[in-house]
Amino acid sequence: MIPGSAELESFMVIDSIRELNRAVPFTPYEIHTASGERYTVPHPDFISIASNSSFVVLIDAKDRPHHLSSPLIERASLLNSQPRRKGSKR
Repeated sequence: MIPGSAELESFMVIDSIRELNRAVPFTPYEIHTASGERYTVPHPDFISIASNSSFVVLIDAKDRPHHLSSPLIERASLLNSQPRRKGSKR
């Protein structure tokens, strides 16, 4: 493994989450962790990313907060499993 590659990968996933949050129109998505847990993000108001990108706080449907360490987030994917295309209007 290349030194620092896990940290770089973690920041790339956080950048992807930021892009998903800024998408217009917004499409709900899931965050997948290394332990296999999945967290749904139904709207950008339900997630906050630390300014240094070291962790993410999600609020679930029961108003419970979940603090996720960025290196433990494997990926974020749209709930409808369709990749977002540039220029597409949904």
